[in-house]
Amino acid sequence: MKRLFLGLAFLNLMDGIISYIGINGSFMVEANPLMNEMYTTSPILFLGIKLLLSLFLILIVVYDRIPRLKWVTSMAYIVSAIYLFVFCLHGIWIIQSVM
Repeated sequence: MKRLFLGLAFLNLMDGIISYIGINGSFMVEANPLMNEMYTTSPILFLGIKLLLSLFLILIVVYDRIPRLKWVTSMAYIVSAIYLFVFCLHGIWIIQSVM
């Protein structure tokens, strides 16, 4: 479970960085309305929220506070799958913009 949460922290942070680069370079748009609003307000706010969420997940692992509930585990796997899908989409968009 610790690896799953650390993986989520990494994917969340990479999503923020890649989204920032993609939006800033005008070859991507933020599909999440909440994150789009944050980016529109301030790209630094957008990156800061992503960084804080990743740090929160890391602290949960470091202090061994991962809830041992079935629904938490299920949600962690679902969110991981979604992030992997989004991460692949980002890669495709970046490759297409370079070509």
